[in-house]
Amino acid sequence: MTRMLRCLAILIALATGAAAGAQERRMTASYDVFTGGFRVVEMDVDLSLDPAGYGIEARLRTRGLFATLFPWEQVNRVRGVRATGAAFPLRFEQRGSFRSQDRHADIAYRDGRIDSIKVHPTGSEDGDRDPVDPLDAAGALDPLTGIVLLMLRIEAGGDCSGSYEGFDGRRRFQVELADAGSEPLQLARAGGRVDEALARVCDFVYRQTGGFARRVSWGPDRQREPRPGRFWLTPVGPGGAVLPMRMEMENNWGRMIAHLRVPG
Repeated sequence: MTRMLRCLAILIALATGAAAGAQERRMTASYDVFTGGFRVVEMDVDLSLDPAGYGIEARLRTRGLFATLFPWEQVNRVRGVRATGAAFPLRFEQRGSFRSQDRHADIAYRDGRIDSIKVHPTGSEDGDRDPVDPLDAAGALDPLTGIVLLMLRIEAGGDCSGSYEGFDGRRRFQVELADAGSEPLQLARAGGRVDEALARVCDFVYRQTGGFARRVSWGPDRQREPRPGRFWLTPVGPGGAVLPMRMEMENNWGRMIAHLRVPG
């Protein structure tokens, strides 16, 4: 599940930031995530972006019966600085709780490279996880800044194609994106109204490349399998920012679908 939520958070950063231009912009987007027809997770993402820097916060939590069976919540934050055509993280934080166990990761950066990593629980305590060599992770970006770099490509007139190497304190991963053109998308708004808009379609593949758990507590071990997905981008209202309206991804839990809560 966390793979899809990580991808969704960074794709929101990509889309909301692309509309920011040269002025400061602050935005919040709220999503519901479904699997098997049930809402299992909700997520809120705040983004601030200006010519000098950026900040992103993503808050996630399980809901309904899923929350009873798998109580989980997590907050991801990043602060960074911007330069011409580039973005450099300063600090990434992850705070969460799963089944009443506190979990956190802190990564500090110096000159765009990892300077220090602190995690709790440690890799040996966390499902006997394979360690990631700090030298191998040093050049990897946090889960959010990599998409800010892709965002800058869109600002410059590019499409959503691109890739980046990431590290969240425990897992090393790669995200690849490819532009898939456009197609009509129906938007269900509050109050029951349904609109149709032309959406930009982007395909992506998430691959975990390091930090594999040696023991998987639930279901088959699919950590090394590539996880394909797709998201649809469209403006929210006339002159509004372009946001991911819908996203789909295969996960251990089945097919997961995320919808933006669209105002009426």
